[in-house]
Amino acid sequence: MPGIQDTQLYCLADRTYYDTPARLPDEESRYRLDTDPPPEGWRREAVGLWTSLVPEGVKPAEQGWKIHVSTVPGEAEATLRDTARICVRHGVPFKFLRSEKALLLVAGKHMNRSGAGKFIAAYPPDEPVFLALADELSRTLAGRSGPYVLSDLRIGDAPVYTRYGAFVPRWCDDAGGRRVLALRDPSGKLVPDERGVVFRTPSWVEVPEALRPHLAARAAARDDTFPYKVTEALQFSNAGGIYLAEDTGTGRRVVLREARPHCGLDAAGDDAVTRLHREHRALTALAGLDCVPRVYGVRTVWEHHFLIEEHIEGNTLLEEIVARFALVRGADSADELAPYVAWTESVTGELARALEAIHARGLRFGDLHPSNIIVRPDGRIALVDFEYATALDDKDTPLAGAQGLQAPQGTPGTEADAYALWATWLSMLMPVMEMAGLERAKALTLERWARRRYSLPAGAGPRRPGLLHGLDASRRREDEVAALFEGPEVDWAGLRTRLLAGIHAGATPGRADRLFPGGPDLFATGGTDLVNGAAGVLYALHRTGAPVPAEWTDWLAAAALRRDPAGAGGLYDGLPGAALVLSLLGRAEQGREVWERATSLAPATASADLFTGRAGTALAALRMARVDGAAPDPRLVDDALRTARDLDRLVRGEQVDGMRLPESAGLLRGLSGAALLLLELHTLTGEEWLRRAARTALGREAAHLVTMDDGSLQVKDGRRHLLYLGQGSSGVALVSQAYTARYEDEELSALIPGVAQGCAMEFVREPGLFTGRAGLAAAAGQLDPVTRTGQGVLASVRNLAWHLVADEDRLLVPGATLRRFSADLGTGAAGLLLALHFLSGGRDGGAGGRDPGDQQAGENLPGLLDLLTLG
Repeated sequence: MPGIQDTQLYCLADRTYYDTPARLPDEESRYRLDTDPPPEGWRREAVGLWTSLVPEGVKPAEQGWKIHVSTVPGEAEATLRDTARICVRHGVPFKFLRSEKALLLVAGKHMNRSGAGKFIAAYPPDEPVFLALADELSRTLAGRSGPYVLSDLRIGDAPVYTRYGAFVPRWCDDAGGRRVLALRDPSGKLVPDERGVVFRTPSWVEVPEALRPHLAARAAARDDTFPYKVTEALQFSNAGGIYLAEDTGTGRRVVLREARPHCGLDAAGDDAVTRLHREHRALTALAGLDCVPRVYGVRTVWEHHFLIEEHIEGNTLLEEIVARFALVRGADSADELAPYVAWTESVTGELARALEAIHARGLRFGDLHPSNIIVRPDGRIALVDFEYATALDDKDTPLAGAQGLQAPQGTPGTEADAYALWATWLSMLMPVMEMAGLERAKALTLERWARRRYSLPAGAGPRRPGLLHGLDASRRREDEVAALFEGPEVDWAGLRTRLLAGIHAGATPGRADRLFPGGPDLFATGGTDLVNGAAGVLYALHRTGAPVPAEWTDWLAAAALRRDPAGAGGLYDGLPGAALVLSLLGRAEQGREVWERATSLAPATASADLFTGRAGTALAALRMARVDGAAPDPRLVDDALRTARDLDRLVRGEQVDGMRLPESAGLLRGLSGAALLLLELHTLTGEEWLRRAARTALGREAAHLVTMDDGSLQVKDGRRHLLYLGQGSSGVALVSQAYTARYEDEELSALIPGVAQGCAMEFVREPGLFTGRAGLAAAAGQLDPVTRTGQGVLASVRNLAWHLVADEDRLLVPGATLRRFSADLGTGAAGLLLALHFLSGGRDGGAGGRDPGDQQAGENLPGLLDLLTLG
């Protein structure tokens, strides 16, 4: 899943679904070069927010010295015109951001800083052309403004930059096994094209002599008199960084807040420097208040501005919530929850007094959320990040804030802070307030649940903001969601009907890039994969007995055949999964064609897991071998066995060329998937070494499990503890259950109850199948079939009401990070459809349901494991 800054790109074009930035509605601000006919002899191509111009009949170079030109909105049209004229005269292909709106968004404060400032990119065919082009551009654009491109070397005093890198997308695995863009070294080997935030060149590339003066100028620009030594980087963004530092003269610890000129634009068009100086003015006006850091001044170093302020000891409120949150730490009764409730009341009181003091000085805060609140060791709080602290009556500076905690734009300052205070209080009790950003009335649903669960008296918490009173339509939608869960029985059929309606409403068979809305990763897979793409949705429909329109299957087949087979991908994120789903849908010939293309042309992955690795591809081969019910295809079985032998060696600690062990545990991201493959091959062939290998793999998985305070068993992954199906203990337990159904094993049997206990967890942040509530509830029902419809599992299912949003006759499901809705299998509606069908035992009205009592392990694998792995 992309990081939050990359995810932001997929929230630009649509307020309902994650969507490709290419669909940004920006027609009114397109640059003329994007809309006018291309120069004679040139062709135009569009990729995402970028438009390329390439000479006809010219094959671009694969790599070399590329040139980036940055700009500011007011100069962009002229800079594009002048740069394009020079590139066309030199015959150099180039691309540019297609519109002013695209430029403003890519320069936004929450975007990835590695791409900050890049407005135009040119791709000279060789070094002589590069040097001539760079020289002419730097002279022509001298004196113009633009952000500094951190990864590049600036040429002269123009916004012209360069670095050596790839011109065309090629891929390889980096040291951590991740698929990354690649360069070709002199031996012909593909190696990672390092795209960081520091200028560097590959080891075999010599910097041209003409660039050496610019390197020297870069080095000379360093300010050796800056009296602060950075000890830790706390945060990075497109706007700059936040650093913990030491005053070299006094030894005092300080915080440096960095602002880069022309970067980090916000909704008002203000850059990071503008906001930094606004913060300095606010902190100066608030001097003496205990709830704000002392300010020590502003300093400019090179081109970067730094605000120097007091370092306040403590954790952010968000960190404190994560460390203390009672509902995931075994607290159950009102008495057990009382200490946490008392803490939230104390913090809320401190916040209210802090805001009153700020308002008394004539300012609003404007950006209150848990990451901007420091809780000192003695319990006192301080507010940080005053970039949006302006006069109480300021109507021009936009409000900031986290999703769901921000008042509507235009709300007066005092009322806006009051809303953020109330939302912050509620987020301490229910840390899923992102949902209020998708449906404002969802905050009222969360408040009602929290008041009941924590046994809060009527007057507890801050005053509810008045702007929540006029949400009649939203409240009716919330009542519709609640009605599905509040009866004596969950309305399984109603859930199914409305989830299906949501899936159908989101379908776009006329688009080539995706059939259903899903997580952002679907656009990297051509929209075809199992986790985020069409294959997963069609599989869920098929497996739950819902009709699958032929038009949708046609779309999947065509898109899978269009996808580059040499790209990365395995069972869940690649073409093998799409091929298997096509075969299951009765398109055996098309499925086999996609399979042959994927397995013959795709490079072998270093991963050993089920998600993207060799275990998944081998399991898909085994599924393909038996998909039509006929005798297994011996060729495919042999392919699976070859992979099994390599996995066995790897699990036993031997070196296997080109393959590495997963770093964590779980069904999709650990060795549990490999164990499942080995177990199924043992059932098919009877070869005893396969059973032993499966047990060894599960032993390695079990070593990742730790016992939590509440007695549950979870996978320890760094600082996180995980129960999820994709990565976490529930996936380990499902395969262990499959193993112990055949072979007696006290150690594996003993871990299942502890995992099952955790899977019925009351609080889960996301609703989805592989990293959320739906998958955990289904796992709880599988691991302890007797309690399939027991109170613990049903209570977990009922809490899906926190997340589901009604829209006419359909239900929408928020995907990963809760920022937009998704219909996909891994995070969205299709995953819920599959999990709820399993939990209802078919009582949702779908075909193929089975009685809950008929889930005991036998000759076949457990039901949920079959559903999750296309068995």
